[in-house]
Amino acid sequence: HKGLWGWSWKENKLFELALAVVDENHLKRWEVVAAMIGGQKSAGDVQEHYVFLLEDLNSLSLENWTINLL
Repeated sequence: HKGLWGWSWKENKLFELALAVVDENHLKRWEVVAAMIGGQKSAGDVQEHYVFLLEDLNSLSLENWTINLL
């Protein structure tokens, strides 16, 4: 079953694991992460997912910070 953004729970867990073990400075980081997920996602899909999640996390952090000020 695919959740939000077309990623299954298992794909997201493999994505998290891959990010934890693949050095962020690796020249082919996104290709390696995509391969670790199972090859169903392209390097571009993986990088886009990462950027989206970072933006979502930053948005949530900003919301929490703003709420705490009120």
